[in-house]
Amino acid sequence: MQTQRAFTLIEMFIVLALLSILGQIAVPALQDFLERNQQQALYEQITRAVYNARLHAVTHRIAVELCGSSDGATCDNNWAHGWLLRDSQNKQAVAVTQLNSQHARLHWDGFRSSIRFNSNGISPVGNGRFYSCYKQNIQWQLVLNRQGRLRTTNATENNAQAHRCS
Repeated sequence: MQTQRAFTLIEMFIVLALLSILGQIAVPALQDFLERNQQQALYEQITRAVYNARLHAVTHRIAVELCGSSDGATCDNNWAHGWLLRDSQNKQAVAVTQLNSQHARLHWDGFRSSIRFNSNGISPVGNGRFYSCYKQNIQWQLVLNRQGRLRTTNATENNAQAHRCS
């Protein structure tokens, strides 16, 4: 005589209940993990873009402009979709970065809507800050000074500037 092995209906309901509870906990944590990684990638991209713009200005001894660009061809001050590095005199594009993000995360707040680096690497009117928002909070900020250098803000500064995300 053979006996059949199987789960009972009660055992299956218990497993399904445990899986649904686990899913309710794991899915938001996974979303936050993915968002933190995307924020870090965006931070590194814009940092690299600013340093590359400054380096290009110094090595080629020309003034360059870094500006927000939705289409990769013109400056429209929309940093959330990408940016454009171009020669300031003839407006020829040097480098284009397009972001494939569904969320408008990256913002620039400065004296001018674009960043200009002179041939000596100085950004004479480039004081400003990049920042990225998530869940009504600033996740990170990069402050650009007139010498063309970046610094990262701390949590206290981010909290003080949280009104920018509302």
